[in-house]
Amino acid sequence: MDKVIQHFSKGEVVIPEGGQGDRVYRILSGEVLICKKNPQGKMIPIAKLSVGEIFGEMYLFDTEGSRSASVIATNDLKVEVFFEEEIKAEISAVAPELRQMLGSFSSRLRSTTGSFAGLFKEKMIVELPDGTMRVTDNR
Repeated sequence: MDKVIQHFSKGEVVIPEGGQGDRVYRILSGEVLICKKNPQGKMIPIAKLSVGEIFGEMYLFDTEGSRSASVIATNDLKVEVFFEEEIKAEISAVAPELRQMLGSFSSRLRSTTGSFAGLFKEKMIVELPDGTMRVTDNR
């Protein structure tokens, strides 16, 4: 199968939280910010990913099938796309016990990131120009 490459601009939403999953991405150039909504609907950054890292895979391993967080391009982004059909064919060859483990990891991570975002009711995380993040008042 031919490689599928997609490009996104800085600030563009690659994956919206809550959407249905149907593909996984590998970063070829650029970076993304993984963000989760807190109970007040504010986007809380929880991770920054860069070249070589994969995102959008969690839906494959849990029963919800939906996107657990939003992914936003922090600069011009180039990704390789892997579609659900080809990935599920590979996953089906994996031992059932390993698939169960992956499902448990995914479920725990979904729960942990939700709890983390919920901690930021009066506070939020902001990214500074140097790429570091800090906690600030949510006003």
